[in-house]
Amino acid sequence: LPWASQTNNLNTVTIMALTLIFLLAMSLAYEWLHQGLEWTE
Repeated sequence: LPWASQTNNLNTVTIMALTLIFLLAMSLAYEWLHQGLEWTE
């Protein structure tokens, strides 16, 4: 597992993972609010 070799930098890995999840969630929210997911037009 790639994260297993980074256990000494666990805080950095956790912050990077949460940042990625946050960016993906914000992108999904943006598309949802701007009807980017409506394919039936």
